[in-house]
Amino acid sequence: MDSENKKKAKLPMWLYAILGVLAIALVVLLVRNGSMKSDLKQLEAEKELQRADFQAEVDSLMKVHNDLKESYGELSLELAEKDSIIQADAVEIKKLLDSQWDYYRIKKKLASLQTISQKYVRQMDSLYTVNRELVAENERIREQVQAERRENSNLSRQKEELTNMVNQAAVLKLYNYSAQAVRFKSGSKEGDTDRANRAERIRVDFTVAANDLIQPGTKIFYIRIADPKKAIICKGTGDEYAFESNGEVLQYTEKVRVNYEGKETPVRAYYTKPADREFMPGTYFIDVYEQGGKLIGQTAIDLK
Repeated sequence: MDSENKKKAKLPMWLYAILGVLAIALVVLLVRNGSMKSDLKQLEAEKELQRADFQAEVDSLMKVHNDLKESYGELSLELAEKDSIIQADAVEIKKLLDSQWDYYRIKKKLASLQTISQKYVRQMDSLYTVNRELVAENERIREQVQAERRENSNLSRQKEELTNMVNQAAVLKLYNYSAQAVRFKSGSKEGDTDRANRAERIRVDFTVAANDLIQPGTKIFYIRIADPKKAIICKGTGDEYAFESNGEVLQYTEKVRVNYEGKETPVRAYYTKPADREFMPGTYFIDVYEQGGKLIGQTAIDLK
């Protein structure tokens, strides 16, 4: 009976074989499961490392980009559209890194960001170069304009000085200037006198100097005679007996017209007193003005 129970309790060999295979399979699965977990951990670590590298690359690229914008100042405003694209791409990459892991998509976006950033740098450098050239050109033009202004100012000053010299030179000048009281003698002759009660005229003589700078033609000279009481002897007080000198209206005693050809020209003029008047004793002052109102001659005579 015991022998039969032992025989019944004994398992077949093939069953042992199956159990052995299952045991080996279980061990293999356990080993592979441990290995897979280890691989997954390693992959996760590599992913995090890659994520950190991508993030560092984006941060570095954006820092360079923003520093470049700041260094170029207002010049960077001309590339504002391209800057907005760069900023948007950087934000999208950071969202991808934070929310999902798509290596190839992130890699593609990052490559695109690098490309557009490089174009931005090249265009900014080109703008800077053009701007620098324009600034240099503007500075050159400004210096040229200033130099031309200085030259024009010097030429204007020289022209003004030359004009003043010519104007000063182109002035009628008198010499041999004299005055004399005269009386009539027989035969329409006249004789000099220093007696007030005998004098009938005051004769004024002068010579206009030669001057090629003066336009030839008729020249007018105004003679003003002041009596001993400083009153101007004149034929009337209207405008027809007046001329302007330095903005002041002056009465004249006699007006003389002379045909002047630029050569030395002697001039003689007379003032004849009215028949019902006499010259008073004293000093008479005789001034000569040219037609522009400039005083060009002065003298005096004494009558007793």
